[in-house]
Amino acid sequence: ANTTLMYAAGVDTTSNLIGNGLRLLLANPEQLEILQSDRSLLPSAVWEMLRHDSPVQMNMRAVLEPVEILGMELSRGEMFLVLQGSGNHDEDAYEDSEAFDVTRFSGPDGSVPTPLSFGWGPHHCLGAHLARAEAEIVFGAMLDAFETIELDTAALAAEGNDTGRPHFRESFTIRGLDSLPVRVTAA
Repeated sequence: ANTTLMYAAGVDTTSNLIGNGLRLLLANPEQLEILQSDRSLLPSAVWEMLRHDSPVQMNMRAVLEPVEILGMELSRGEMFLVLQGSGNHDEDAYEDSEAFDVTRFSGPDGSVPTPLSFGWGPHHCLGAHLARAEAEIVFGAMLDAFETIELDTAALAAEGNDTGRPHFRESFTIRGLDSLPVRVTAA
């Protein structure tokens, strides 16, 4: 059952992590250049992709015991939304939280909290380590294989998208692109 759950839950979210992450690199060419010159930043870059544009934006949770949160009393059984995508942009937790910075999680002191993208505590994603490893492998392979990677705006236009920006699928909880056409040159 856990294997089936990991496969079913991990395929869409991990492919969205890769698509969202590549979109961020293409929109921030200086960050792509930093990553191309220093592959040791891949783990930090993947954490930053998860933080900046998480494939999972929110989750529903149930209150197990009466609790007060921010002055509001919640009773056992009440439901509430956890806005993980919003929490990943909390200025109190992440300096310059709207910036995409592939070096953010590379410091030796561990002072930057990990993103909420995989949940936490007993709700922490079973496939979190696998998803991060897959993303690091994919981005490392892309950087090895291609000298240049750029958004193919002509292909977007051919799809009927004249904004020049990739379009996200409509969903409240999962954030992922419809498509991400790119042009590459071999390394």
